[in-house]
Amino acid sequence: MPTPFIQTSRAIKSDSINSLGLISTLGVFLMMGWGIWFLFKEITVFSISDQARLEQEQNTVHVSTHRAGRVIAIAASLGDTLDQGDLIIELDTKAFALDLDGDSRVLQRLSDQLLALDREEDLLARKFAEDDKALRDQLRLLQEQHKLQMSNQQIQADVAERYERLLEKQQSSELDYLAAKRTYQQMAMATLASEAAISAANDRQEQLANEYQLSVSELGQRRADTQRQLAEVDTRMQQSTLAVDEQRLRAPISGKLASLADIREGEVLLAGQQVATLQAEGNISVQAFFPPALALGHIRSGQSARVKLDGFSWARYGQLQARVERVASAVQKGKILVELSLQGEIPPKLPLLHDLPARVEIATGVKTPYQLLLQRAGDLLSGQADRSVNSSANLLETQK
Repeated sequence: MPTPFIQTSRAIKSDSINSLGLISTLGVFLMMGWGIWFLFKEITVFSISDQARLEQEQNTVHVSTHRAGRVIAIAASLGDTLDQGDLIIELDTKAFALDLDGDSRVLQRLSDQLLALDREEDLLARKFAEDDKALRDQLRLLQEQHKLQMSNQQIQADVAERYERLLEKQQSSELDYLAAKRTYQQMAMATLASEAAISAANDRQEQLANEYQLSVSELGQRRADTQRQLAEVDTRMQQSTLAVDEQRLRAPISGKLASLADIREGEVLLAGQQVATLQAEGNISVQAFFPPALALGHIRSGQSARVKLDGFSWARYGQLQARVERVASAVQKGKILVELSLQGEIPPKLPLLHDLPARVEIATGVKTPYQLLLQRAGDLLSGQADRSVNSSANLLETQK
């Protein structure tokens, strides 16, 4: 039976050698993988502060009177939440209302005057057009008559000349010659009269045009005066309307009525007297305090960050995304102030309340495990182990 036992022992040894080789190979691959991870894996480095809080900007606006006036109504109470434009206090506006009423009547009268001037100018233009057309027609008729008279005069001149030649030849009587010559002279006088009539018609047409231009100029001057008066009245009405509106003291912003002067209806307020104060809630920001060693040279404007509110589990309620806006250059009480603004959507379950404590994690860069180990060793060798504990253990996290 020794032969089977020897073969079994050899088989066990062979299996053991194969298992050892497989384990060794797996160990080598694991060490290589770990080495690659140790040398090349990029790890996001965060600077963390547990001394952070939410800060809500406060916008305070005072409400004062623009001019003196008597209080006729108080529409708001201390502590009320008002929207922009809501009435707080109303002062008496009767004097301005009377001014507006008088100016509105003057405005209506001046507007009627403008309409009358427009109608007058229209009538003047139509009358001028009719008179000008009549004169042109008359002038055209006179010119045609003058042309006809000139033609007849020339014919009569020829007739008189013919009678004169016949008289010289004693073939016509002197009486006929004189009659022809008298007719010619009458025609010449009529021609001269028609020329005078044409000249008079031209003068009348020119005079009519000048009179029309003068009338138009006078109407334009009257219109300019009326429009100037309209502008003055409109300015006064705008001032009165503004005064009426200013007598109604309204909320300049939306917010809470933080203070209200102790006044009563019927009391007279002076111009510039402060009567109320509104306080509006502004944007939410984050203020975090970091040790100088973790802030200076590491935290810069524009870096992304995440904010976790104390007492609200980030796994259940979510977390806030933020961005570094400003890093203080001076150290106050051993800390550096870092201001951050909220970015992106706000988780609906997170309450954003003023002065709520929070934890801020700012991504300051990426490093490999090898670089982190060297940094840790350098801190230990330089005697800064205690100060760098937070940066390597509590203030550094990893992220893909």
